[in-house]
Amino acid sequence: MHAPSIRQRVVPWSLVALAAGILASPACVGDPNDVNFDEPWENYSVEALTSACTASAIRAGTPPERRAIIDRALNWVERRVMYSQSPQSSVGGYRTDCSGLVSMAWGLPTPGNTTHSFAGGPWDNGRSRRISWDELEPGDAINYPSRHIMLFAGWLDERKTRFCTIEEYNWGRPASILHHTIYDRSGGRPYRDVYLPIRFTNTPPGASATPAGGGTGGTGGTGGTGGTGGTGTSGATCFSHTLSRAMPSLACVQSRFDGQWYQCVRGAWRESVSTGQYGACSSSNPLNRPGNAVCFSGTYGREVREGVCVESRFDNVWYQCTDTGWVHNPTIESARRGPVGACTEYLPLR
Repeated sequence: MHAPSIRQRVVPWSLVALAAGILASPACVGDPNDVNFDEPWENYSVEALTSACTASAIRAGTPPERRAIIDRALNWVERRVMYSQSPQSSVGGYRTDCSGLVSMAWGLPTPGNTTHSFAGGPWDNGRSRRISWDELEPGDAINYPSRHIMLFAGWLDERKTRFCTIEEYNWGRPASILHHTIYDRSGGRPYRDVYLPIRFTNTPPGASATPAGGGTGGTGGTGGTGGTGGTGTSGATCFSHTLSRAMPSLACVQSRFDGQWYQCVRGAWRESVSTGQYGACSSSNPLNRPGNAVCFSGTYGREVREGVCVESRFDNVWYQCTDTGWVHNPTIESARRGPVGACTEYLPLR
């Protein structure tokens, strides 16, 4: 879905003399310390992609023992740390590119790993290990060794197809929270076929080695309604991305991502064939409740309610906040109406 931009890098003159046999592919060089292999990615349509992935939702959906990792990464987002492939003294000597961000979040030595030296890369240095897509938890990463790496920030749906990430992704852009699916494509292939889920080998600073009970953002991130699995007790809450708040045990929520019903059971969202499948709903939250959805506006840096129309500063296109996130509609500017009716608030660029 997102084709990479042209790689920007500086090749030391010492590499020019390398034999053609050593340069077996464009991604290979003789010394992994000479060149960084993070490939900047093109600009995403940020307004549409961040509608469900907010800092508050990510923090709420992260198990306590992994919060330190996520907090370090979100600090770069909040400080708007700009992309660079050179070590930066302002962030302790880490490169502020994609692998530098993951290295910093994991507490790896400066200036940080490259994509090639994380698990799955040709110069894997043992500081990380491969895991399965089903095992991903907030604070893990997904690595495409020849192109890009992202810090995984939680699943959005029970089927584990939509997820949030924290990334440094291109020149002139700051660290950002983004949203992808396993079906997005890179190099003509789905993410799930080219990206390798990986986990730190040693416990990062401030993180606990003890897994949380009751699941994670992966098992709790249902259809946009779930976050962390909580503590694993019968009274554990589940974070709802649809409602942007934690829901009590046995709460039933209809997801704005797939329209399905989910119930909070022992700290994890479980898909329900009918509401109350696992016991009487402690509350019932259908999508047809007016103003039920919220979307995060990257243009205004805040959440807005369903029905609000925003002109995005990223692509100068109008979007309306709906049950399924931001939706573009060409009639918004002239008619002040969108897919869910009249704009409840009309926010043009100033």
